[in-house]
Amino acid sequence: MRVYYDRDADVNLIKTKKVAVIGYGSQGHAHANNLKDSGVKDVVIGLREGSTAAEKARNAGFTVMTPDKAAAWADVVMVLTPDEGQGTLYKESLEKNLKQGAALAFAHGLSIHFRLIEARPDLDVFLIAPKGPGHTVRSEYQRGGGVPCLVAIAQDKSGKA
Repeated sequence: MRVYYDRDADVNLIKTKKVAVIGYGSQGHAHANNLKDSGVKDVVIGLREGSTAAEKARNAGFTVMTPDKAAAWADVVMVLTPDEGQGTLYKESLEKNLKQGAALAFAHGLSIHFRLIEARPDLDVFLIAPKGPGHTVRSEYQRGGGVPCLVAIAQDKSGKA
């Protein structure tokens, strides 16, 4: 096992990407706001029509799109919705709309490990799984700290996952 620290990461790599965070619940709000506060200029929130989280996301300064439109727009799509709906979300909204060569990311590995999602072969697929609930991820970031995360690569098509 290799342990990585902040000094091993280059936040500039994500700053040039268009990032869609699908979901704006516990993890979604934390990831989106932490990305924005880290200097990632192009972050949108993907939510289904009529989502009660849309107003909260807009009030935080985010553009809200449907998941299919967010997937078509983004270079990196971070799926932060409940596990049980991710397979359907991918099949109905993401799979055919993700850009060729985009990256698909998760904060929990269930959908990939149990093949609820079988990602297109042209995609990078990776996991960044914080070991804490979203409110802790966010509050630790705001105080200048962080929480440990598991990082894994399921598919490295680009060689840069």
